[in-house]
Amino acid sequence: MKPHKKKPRQRNRPRNKANRLKNLEIPDESINEEITETTIKAEETDDDDSLPELIDETNDSLNNRDQSSSGYKAFENLENVLKQNIQKLSRKEEILKDELKAVSDDQFRDSALQNTEISTEPNNQQNVFIHNLQQQMESMMANGSEDLPQTIMENLKKMLNQAPISDVETSDEEDEFIEYIYKPRKYFLISLCNLCKCDLCGRTGMVQCSRCKLSYYCSKGHMRSDIEHRQLCFALKQVADSSGEHIFYKCSNFTSEQFRSYRIITIRNVEAVINRPLTATEQELILFGRLCCNVKCREYRFEKLINCNNCGMVSYCRENPQHLPNDHEKWCKAFQLFKQLIIHQEKFGRLEPQLPKKILKDLPVNCCKTKDIYKKLNINLTENSCEYAALTQLSTVPLTSWYTLKLCDQLRDNQELTIHLIGAEIDFEVDILHKWELFFLHITPTLRRLNVVFVGPELNACNISFDQLKKTKCCRFCRKNKRTVSYYFAANIYHEYCRTVDFLKPHLICFFNAGLYRSTGYKMEDTWPETILTASQLKVPVVVTAYTEYEMPLDLSRFLQESNRHLNVILPPHLNPFASVKPERNFISDDEVPLMFKNYYCFVVE
Repeated sequence: MKPHKKKPRQRNRPRNKANRLKNLEIPDESINEEITETTIKAEETDDDDSLPELIDETNDSLNNRDQSSSGYKAFENLENVLKQNIQKLSRKEEILKDELKAVSDDQFRDSALQNTEISTEPNNQQNVFIHNLQQQMESMMANGSEDLPQTIMENLKKMLNQAPISDVETSDEEDEFIEYIYKPRKYFLISLCNLCKCDLCGRTGMVQCSRCKLSYYCSKGHMRSDIEHRQLCFALKQVADSSGEHIFYKCSNFTSEQFRSYRIITIRNVEAVINRPLTATEQELILFGRLCCNVKCREYRFEKLINCNNCGMVSYCRENPQHLPNDHEKWCKAFQLFKQLIIHQEKFGRLEPQLPKKILKDLPVNCCKTKDIYKKLNINLTENSCEYAALTQLSTVPLTSWYTLKLCDQLRDNQELTIHLIGAEIDFEVDILHKWELFFLHITPTLRRLNVVFVGPELNACNISFDQLKKTKCCRFCRKNKRTVSYYFAANIYHEYCRTVDFLKPHLICFFNAGLYRSTGYKMEDTWPETILTASQLKVPVVVTAYTEYEMPLDLSRFLQESNRHLNVILPPHLNPFASVKPERNFISDDEVPLMFKNYYCFVVE
């Protein structure tokens, strides 16, 4: 007896979705006439077609509403689902309106001083469309219209295809941009545990590394757990054994210059042992070790030293308190601020200060220092706080440029300005490009276009896409009023850039912390003479800044010597009123100026 063979079930609609849509466009009457109640029930339980296909289910329900009670029930279920979706859309609409109004109020509240009235109401065209759609659907449901599902799908499709709400026209290219934000590195401090970075100042039980005697911990457990330190530790121990019992053995006889050279040589010896360059953090164990700060003493033994009770960053002999210099008091608060910044960075990452949103109506000609500009921009920060220091580090480049052009009376009438930054660094001048809009464009009302050109052979050490950085866009208000900041990048030496077709004639040239007096520059070559000569021949204002007072007259003398023409000194070497107040340790002249600041001193020539 032959086994019973199950008759295959016939499907009344194509399994392929594209074919189903084709049948909907050109309906086959013969297929529609063969649809029965049994077939509809079978399709409702078909696993392959259980996914929600709104367009297909809607049209199937319309074709079979008069022929099947089950089909009518499916239609009612669809109506309920669509009602719920409309309610959700309405709720999201209200939330979106509230959020847009809140963002617009915050962004444009400070812009009310502009000559033209700024509207903070969002574009309500889409909101009106949703409201009309909702009313139309309610009316159709009340009248029992059979075209309701198809009408809903057509209108929803129309709404979803609309462009996003915006004050100005946007494009795909406008959204494809990145902003470089410098990620700070780790630091070594004698007053912080080398593992957990907790503050050792005032704590009992401070532990010295038993092998290299250069790193410090809050406990012996953390000393044993510091795996990252081990390779460097063995290398330091090997170098120390070859020179004596300690890295700093017999350093008390060195002059300040000899001691600096000795530390550099020690770094090279350690690198030779581990066969790789030391990181900046590893170098700091040698550059800023725990020694008596008296240059004639330089005691290195752990048990004979004591740290400053306030900052913990300076050590002196326990038996000779007079070895602590008298001028340490003026540096102590800056040392404390430096340590607080490092602790914050270790715990929470980079400190991101709150950026200003205000756009000034009038040029702040009476603002002569950073605090004055911050007050105009409604920035209320304590001067000695970490956030204030981080914000000055961010604003010092655009504000120093702005200050120089103000001294040269070039801010009142120029609608377009071009600024060249020579020897630019990716982690300083390029860090957060948005700062040029906030601290230059927004405080210069007559300016319509600002061009910032970054020039330097070491500019692209991180292989960052300059094309993406160029797409950094301004705020909505500036875009709406056709005010722009354009960024250009040239990863070569300045006098070579001036000979390229991409050269833009500048209104200002900036040498920020360049160290013009040094004869060793890029690739250990002195390229400054030709660069200075090229810059001076452009006959525009030039601002030069430096970390310390010592460097300023040397830089000025070098610039006047290499320029080969008469220059007017508009501002002699002077404290920069828009300098950064974020401290950094100084290795070059640490016995006299232990801390330094970006753009601390400046001069201007033309």
